[in-house]
Amino acid sequence: MAQFEHKILTYEMKWKGFPYSQMEKELNELGREGWESVGTIVPSIGNGQTHEISIVLKRTVG
Repeated sequence: MAQFEHKILTYEMKWKGFPYSQMEKELNELGREGWESVGTIVPSIGNGQTHEISIVLKRTVG
């Protein structure tokens, strides 16, 4: 049975929005290391406004 390790990346909204270029760069680097995005956590406040995005990653151990 496969075993996995997990990682959560969290990005906060900045003045000009989310740092999508940085997010893409980091996800591509982690993908080359065997990490796979398996979900997101997008908490909202007030009228559904989001102030951060968390990305859940996993990779096989061993």
